[in-house]
Amino acid sequence: MTKSNFASKKTAPLQYFFKSLNTEAGRVTRGWGTTPLMAGIIALFILFLLIITQIVNASILLEGMDVDWTSLN
Repeated sequence: MTKSNFASKKTAPLQYFFKSLNTEAGRVTRGWGTTPLMAGIIALFILFLLIITQIVNASILLEGMDVDWTSLN
């Protein structure tokens, strides 16, 4: 009996789609790669968290917006 090289569409419908996305798996590129991009995204996320924290702590007062918890009732 020979083993088939592919799974039927009934058992693994997304297998072929995910396999095409995973063609570069395990390969290492030289240099920094996407490190600067990830550093930029992390910096923007930290800035977002700082702004949200300051709004919650009422360090930044928004004009015309009440920042107390009683308005949530």
